[in-house]
Amino acid sequence: MIIFMEKQKNLSTHAVLLPIIIILALLNVGEVYLIQAVNRESSSLSKAMQVNNDHITEATSLLAGTSLLAETSGNFVIVPVTGNGELNISPLIAYSEEIVKDRRGDQILERFQEYEVGEKALALLSDAVESSNYMLEAQAHAIALMREIYPLPDIPPLAALPSYELSEEELAASEEEKAAAARMLLWGTDYGANKQNVSQSVNACVEMMQRDFSSIAAKTNQHLEALKRMLWLVTLSNIVIISSTFVMLYLQLVMPLDSFVKLIDSGKPLNDKNGLEEVNLLASAYNDLLRRRDNLDDILRSAAKTDPLTNLPNRYGYEQYLLSLENSKASMAVFLFDVNYLKRTNDREGHIAGDKLLKAAAESITACFLLDGEENCFRYGGDEFTAVIKDASEDELKERIGRFEEEQKKRNISISWGYAFTETLQDTSFKALQEEADKRMYEQKELTHAGRTD
Repeated sequence: MIIFMEKQKNLSTHAVLLPIIIILALLNVGEVYLIQAVNRESSSLSKAMQVNNDHITEATSLLAGTSLLAETSGNFVIVPVTGNGELNISPLIAYSEEIVKDRRGDQILERFQEYEVGEKALALLSDAVESSNYMLEAQAHAIALMREIYPLPDIPPLAALPSYELSEEELAASEEEKAAAARMLLWGTDYGANKQNVSQSVNACVEMMQRDFSSIAAKTNQHLEALKRMLWLVTLSNIVIISSTFVMLYLQLVMPLDSFVKLIDSGKPLNDKNGLEEVNLLASAYNDLLRRRDNLDDILRSAAKTDPLTNLPNRYGYEQYLLSLENSKASMAVFLFDVNYLKRTNDREGHIAGDKLLKAAAESITACFLLDGEENCFRYGGDEFTAVIKDASEDELKERIGRFEEEQKKRNISISWGYAFTETLQDTSFKALQEEADKRMYEQKELTHAGRTD
């Protein structure tokens, strides 16, 4: 650029600065676009992770429901009468309650056929459903045989028990033969093989979905890395152009103005060929460029460290905060939070309601875990948040957790959480604390979602 100016001294300042400004504007537009693209890809990956987790939870619910039905029906067949001579209907009540839930095999398979799930995973789930249906029929058959021996009361809790039409030979059999036949149905080789197949097929299906998601996540991460490299390239181009422009302005404006000052001090007339009016215009443009550079730096720092929705520091801010605590000898607690039912809120009430839910979650977390003078609460990504508490006793942590539970009730929101605590970082690492907190958070999240009935 400097050489160009030396060769083209007859060019006006307008002719030189206009293309530079246009290039900078285009770079700035590209920079904003790339930042938005990175945010969109990150959000898409987080959403895909949540959807995959929901599908895995739904698939494993088939195994959980099948196991519960097998256990309760088996308990009744093996112990139809309690020790005091009363009918042992408690297992059948549990069976009746479970059988009406919408996690039966065919129901789950019908939903999965509408999901974007791989064919292999769907085939494995279909195989598990077929075995689950076999077990359901065997259970209904066994319960029907036992009901012939032990008539059940006609009460609402047992209304959902399945019906099964026994053959004339079965109806004519003795009670001992009926009981033996019922036990054979639930403990025979075919039943056991189908029970094992449900477990193996569901686990294989979950593993397949995890592999499929890992492949999608890897491609998305590659795209993200490419976008980030482009963002750095655009940013560096901005810096190079601004720096070069600064040098050019120094050579073409500051130095001529310095010569003007010397001429003024000496009382000599200014050379009007230097274009004093253009020098003043260039000085103004130079100051504008400096302000633009400062504004761009502020925008980049804010975009890099702050989540625009919640105004909390983002994951990058969290990583920078951890770096500042590496040599700390204070006690340390790492909390991880995951907002429950965000997808359901988005699906039922719209994404504006989902954004409000995330804001409410952020406010609840900061209300209970934000330290004075610290930015220790972060939006980790998607519906996940984290907080780092230093110099706190376990009693203080429990008090904060208690306030956090009350805050959720007050705001009518549900947030799964988990935390890990250490007296000193010399005994562990932030990575280990985060992994432990993450494990506890997902354990609580699984319990939360397992208790849903809608």
